[in-house]
Amino acid sequence: MRRAWETARGRPVLVGWVLSRALLLLLALAGQVFGAQQSVLGDVDLYRDWGHSLVHDREIPGGEKWQYPPGAAVTLALPAVPREYLGVPYEVSFYLMVLAVDAAVTWALARRSRPAAGYWLLATLALGPVTVARFDLLPAAAALAALLALGGAAAGGPSGAPAGGRFGRFGGWVALGAAVKVWPGLLLVTLGRNGLGGRGGSARWAVLARGGRVLGGAVAVVALLAGVLAAAGWWRGALGFLDAQRARGLQIEAVPATPFVVARMFGVGDPPVYSYGSLQFDGALARQVAAACSLVEIVLIAAAVLWWWVVRPPAAGEAGGVEVRGLLTVLTIVITSRVLSPQYLLWLLVLVAAWIARDERASGRTGQSAWSAWSGWVRWADPALLFAVAAVLTQVVYPWRYNDVVQGRVVGGALLVARNALLVIAAWYMARSAAGGSPAVGAAQPLSAAPPGPAPPPPRRRPGRLVRAAARLRRGGTTSRRTATPT
Repeated sequence: MRRAWETARGRPVLVGWVLSRALLLLLALAGQVFGAQQSVLGDVDLYRDWGHSLVHDREIPGGEKWQYPPGAAVTLALPAVPREYLGVPYEVSFYLMVLAVDAAVTWALARRSRPAAGYWLLATLALGPVTVARFDLLPAAAALAALLALGGAAAGGPSGAPAGGRFGRFGGWVALGAAVKVWPGLLLVTLGRNGLGGRGGSARWAVLARGGRVLGGAVAVVALLAGVLAAAGWWRGALGFLDAQRARGLQIEAVPATPFVVARMFGVGDPPVYSYGSLQFDGALARQVAAACSLVEIVLIAAAVLWWWVVRPPAAGEAGGVEVRGLLTVLTIVITSRVLSPQYLLWLLVLVAAWIARDERASGRTGQSAWSAWSGWVRWADPALLFAVAAVLTQVVYPWRYNDVVQGRVVGGALLVARNALLVIAAWYMARSAAGGSPAVGAAQPLSAAPPGPAPPPPRRRPGRLVRAAARLRRGGTTSRRTATPT
């Protein structure tokens, strides 16, 4: 594995991964020693209880805090198996699992673009200890694998479909990610009709064939998960998470809760209350805003399906491809949702890293120096930098100054408001890019933007030794015949 890292993209990525992940583990395990107002270990303790219920009692956890699709049961049960049968602490197995997935993500990015891998390492370090203290890295890895299976790091083909795309794998990875957390399923929405083969009657069979492969991959994964759930006895209550999701209120970190946060800074309004695993505003107006958020999300997803599948299918070679559309859609859902936990930034960061890798490959800028592995991402324009700064503010808010935010203090509340504003600004840039404006990440244009120049002549091959000797003999004979005097 070490040789693969070094051969693919050099030792700096490996060193950066080791150092950054060691720091994240230190902050997760001892953050309060360094002054954090909150510990990030509460969810890991909850995962341990759920894992015991899944493996020992063979039942899906109940209660208002279980708000995850059935695939999350498999994820949280995996670290519980060594604990139940070998006595290995759940926390040890959980952190090893998360680090292994993160290593796979970093390696996959580094194979395609060192700036993308460098951005991932630095941005997740900026997000802080929730990176390794939550299981959101697993659906993020599934989303990245789906994009890479599409050929998202390469240029689009002439028909609009990604070159060399493996559509069955795409469907399988999307289904797996959506089974753990729903958001990777949005990549199906942003694929668009042209993502399956382009426009015109000649492409209809290609669309049907590739769509069938996407569906086949998804069905295979769903069938496999259904078999695991049935064998483990977890099929009872597998959809109980829907009730808990519908009953959730307006979380204090959510973008629609910003006016309530500002009001609290001026001493107006009720403080948030702990419910459904988070602190949320629970007044009548807050509940109405939360209900409106759910309606807005449904409308936005329906509008995205209509736009990219019917009205305006993405054009061939469109900048960013599925990555930019997926990032825009996920970001829009995040900023309109009534829930915005700090680990949700992982969803956005992995899509930004995939986009950087795609543009690097498409523009041919893959042979970077070691320094570019760490600094090359700086040239990527507005949204990538905005997301990195938003990740820093998210970590400062939670876990470092979270009590200040809850108590309505000005500095803590201002930091949260600034984070939310950055996400809204990033959504504006993403919308411009998806609408065909200036590319928001990097300066790379689509490969078809400039007309191709004349093809260079093929290199002349040097003739072999015997051929050269025969030519010299012929030239010698010709010269002697031309210079001979008549007798």
